[in-house]
This record gives sequence, C-alpha cells and structure tokens, in this order.
Amino acid sequence: MKQFEIKNYNAENSWFKHYYKHNPRNPVGNVPEHITYEIKPLIPDYITTIINFGCANGRDFIPFQDKYNLVGFDLVKGDYIEWVCDTTNLIYYQCSMEDFMEPHNIDVEDLSTSLVYTNVSLFYLEDKQEEFITYLLNKKCQNMVFQEYKNSFHGHFQPGKHKDLFKERQFNRKDVTGFIYLDKF
Repeated sequence: MKQFEIKNYNAENSWFKHYYKHNPRNPVGNVPEHITYEIKPLIPDYITTIINFGCANGRDFIPFQDKYNLVGFDLVKGDYIEWVCDTTNLIYYQCSMEDFMEPHNIDVEDLSTSLVYTNVSLFYLEDKQEEFITYLLNKKCQNMVFQEYKNSFHGHFQPGKHKDLFKERQFNRKDVTGFIYLDKF
C-alpha cells in the first residue's frame, strides 16, 4: 500500500474511531455495504480504478479488490487503520474532499477510467457538494455512485444543477439512497 498525508487531522482519537478499528461486538463495520455488490456488475468494462471518499477501514473495497486499483481518502493516518480489505492495490490519502479539490494537493488530470464512490460522506461537504461533482466532471469522471441521506437532520445529498445526472435507487438500507451516475446505467 502506498500512503500520502495531504493534511493531518489528528482524527485518531475522535468519535469516528469505530470506523477504523475492529470491534468484535459490531461486525457490520467489516462488511461491505450492499450497494457495492449491486453496482459491481453495472460498472463499465473500461473502469480500472475505484475511488472511495470516506473509505474508513476499506470494507467497501472488498467487492472490488481483485479486479480494480483502489484509491481511498479519509481523515486518519493510514497506519492507524485496521484494514479489512486487501491493500495490495491500494493508494491511501489522508485528506478531506475539500483538500482533494485544492490545486496542487493531488495531481489528478483524468478520472475517465475511475468510479467515484461515497457512503454517507458527501453531507460533510454541506454547500460544496455541487462544486465537488463539478470538479469530478471536469476531470472527465463519468461514473459516480453516492449512497447518501436524501432527507436527514444530518444533512443530505445536494447535487444542485447536477441532480438530473443521477438515478435514485434504494438498496438494503432504508435511511440512505443510492444516487447513481454510470455511463451505461
């Protein structure tokens, strides 16, 4: 695994600790979200990389780890994470989605062979979700799957002018909705 620290958030002792460390009493934290298995057969053949913002311990990489290159973004140091996925093809960045969009932080020119995935992470961007989607589109990304709150006191998915790009679909969880933009879906 390759790891890069774009910004140190000192998040190791935060409330989010349970997303990065194994908890035998909560094995669900080691199981991929159902949506990942549902979208896997829908992914276009030319996709080579799965990018996960808010990757936590890598559980949502498990369905993709044998076929794709994996790129994860989250707020804690990679060495702190107890990875549940195979990290052979993983590149991990300690940074936020806002850091990702900043010029010169990460050299991203072309996302045309990538699928970008989030699971209840976009609501942290609050009023920058539309900007994030625009950034991805400007980098030629044609494949995005966001499992996010549709309406919630936590915040919700706000794609702004990009709303018509996404098809909505419920998967196993009733509290979140899948927002899917795949070029063959």
